[in-house]
Amino acid sequence: MTDSISAMPGEIAAWLSEQTDLFPDVTFITEFPAIPKATPLRQTIAAIGLDHVSIRDFFTENSQGVQVPDEYCRLAKVRIRISVYVPYSAGGSACHTAFTKIVDCLNFKSDFNISESGCESIEADRDTDAFVLKSWVDIDAQFCPAESSAVQYASFLPKTLFCRSHMDDASIHVTPQEKQSWNNMLEIGYYSGSSHASRTIDLGFYPRLVLVFPSTYPPLYNPTATPDQITCLCGMAGRTLSSSGIELTRNGFHLTQTADTGIGNTLTKLNWDRADYVYVAVR
Repeated sequence: MTDSISAMPGEIAAWLSEQTDLFPDVTFITEFPAIPKATPLRQTIAAIGLDHVSIRDFFTENSQGVQVPDEYCRLAKVRIRISVYVPYSAGGSACHTAFTKIVDCLNFKSDFNISESGCESIEADRDTDAFVLKSWVDIDAQFCPAESSAVQYASFLPKTLFCRSHMDDASIHVTPQEKQSWNNMLEIGYYSGSSHASRTIDLGFYPRLVLVFPSTYPPLYNPTATPDQITCLCGMAGRTLSSSGIELTRNGFHLTQTADTGIGNTLTKLNWDRADYVYVAVR
């Protein structure tokens, strides 16, 4: 991670140097290693350096929807220092013009996630006969050294700047959880009814849809001699709508028994002790 951050000023200077359509008269150099400037200065120069870095934990959401720290990744805020030198003859306003073009280029042509930028006052440098504007750009980046050899920049596509993360890290666009969902979309199981008023089936994930139906009895059944009374042994639950007697939970689904008949003189029994049930859950 340290190597990737240390290389950023040189990579930025090299990439900006290639944008000749925007900077036909600007030379980009690095502050370290220092490159001598002409005296007196004849052309605008932008020196790119590293100011400071702050690193913090990276959090991801687990299967219960709780934010937990990812032990393999970190988030970093990198402040890049940009010192703009222009000849006296160009005037101090040329410093701001060059800095504005640099920030716009990094924002709209690179894949950097620029969170903030700013500049200080313009000073005169008598060693080079130039006006100097000291400015900076803050970049938010994600580092996953255990999964990738490159920095993951989070803002723009395609990622053509500084990184192999699209080739090295397959989880940038598709998470491991999404892959698991696609490869194992259906979870099929069964349970035997116990006649308890309610019960919860733990699947270990938050399903999108669950279907429950009896394995031997018909879905709608009349086990009594009561005319027109129907026992419903099936149910369906989604994340927004559910049928009677079943609802989704963060780890599976919850079942209930009704003691009284409802609409259509129907009893809902999804935990009847005389029945075995099959369920199909969609991840």
